[in-house]
Amino acid sequence: MVILSMALLIGLLLLLQRQIYRKFWDAGLGMRLSFTAREAYEGEELELLEELTNAKPLPLPWVNAKFQLSRNLIFSGGDNYKVSDYYYQNDLFSVGMYQKVTRRQRFMCGRRGYYSIRSMDLGSSSILISDKLIKHIECSADLTVLPRPVPFPALAPIFRQLQGDIEIRRFINLDPFSFRGLREYDPGDDFRLINFTATAKTGDLIVNVHSATSAQELVILLNVEQFSEYQSEHVIEEGIRIAASAAEYFGGQGLSVSMITNGRDISTGAEQRIPPGSGAMHVHKILENLARIDLPSGQDAMWQSLDAVRDEEPTYFLISSNDDQQMLGAFSRMLDRGLRVKWVVPAPLTAQIRIKEDEHITRWDVRTIDKSTYFYPGDNR
Repeated sequence: MVILSMALLIGLLLLLQRQIYRKFWDAGLGMRLSFTAREAYEGEELELLEELTNAKPLPLPWVNAKFQLSRNLIFSGGDNYKVSDYYYQNDLFSVGMYQKVTRRQRFMCGRRGYYSIRSMDLGSSSILISDKLIKHIECSADLTVLPRPVPFPALAPIFRQLQGDIEIRRFINLDPFSFRGLREYDPGDDFRLINFTATAKTGDLIVNVHSATSAQELVILLNVEQFSEYQSEHVIEEGIRIAASAAEYFGGQGLSVSMITNGRDISTGAEQRIPPGSGAMHVHKILENLARIDLPSGQDAMWQSLDAVRDEEPTYFLISSNDDQQMLGAFSRMLDRGLRVKWVVPAPLTAQIRIKEDEHITRWDVRTIDKSTYFYPGDNR
């Protein structure tokens, strides 16, 4: 009789705890996900913070947290990950009454992009695991991975040629209405700049110093179309890195930089257009827009954007591994219109490209990537 009574009591207790867990397991239960920084460059390491909170007098022997991450964020020791196009994170926690548990997951930013975690599932059960309890929660964790600039020494010959074009235009296109001051005459100065009043007072040749006009603008034309056998994604990514390098270098020189690309924003689906501007914040905006380009979303033909370019003042920097007849024709028409334009063609050395290098066209060697990452680790060229 005693045994029967104890069995009934145990049964009632088990039934009671089952009902309690069914009703109250998710009360005061929440989880917050966050990255240790909102921005990083390709190749940098960050941490993902998981903060599980149980704000009630009921312990949870186990809580299973499941959420989805891009595989471009490369986590160390991926025992809890199922990998396809995404990581499917599956973490197990044990949390007591009124307790918060924090876990840090270290990862490397393998490729530029905009990454977010918007929802997750928390799972638990009663003590005897007799029920499967699921709670779907919203979350907000965002990370922008900026393209990793190509080391300057590798791009120096190209950038110096562009800078030479800009300097020539700066000399030709001085703004006569923007007087900045006086200085002594240097050999090669235009005689039209001589200030005869100041020269008479000092006895030395003195010239006026003027600001330059919009000829100091560099327009980056970035084509992210994929059209041939050698245009895998890492070839396009290399072109994006070159664009980032140009924005940083010329923006750092105080020039006005703008960008036209057929790459589409991962959130809005709109093509990226950055108007002329200068300064660190403007350069950063260009890098952010490059990070947000979503290659799978498709692109319009870039040659049409080239045909639409009519302003003769800026210097144009075209980055395109697409070298088909339409692109070549549009590029030739830019030259025919008297525009100053330099074309860089990213392509592996093993690829056959249709155009020949000359003063206007340079081939850029795209190397084979390390399969454990999406960029070129330690690449100083």
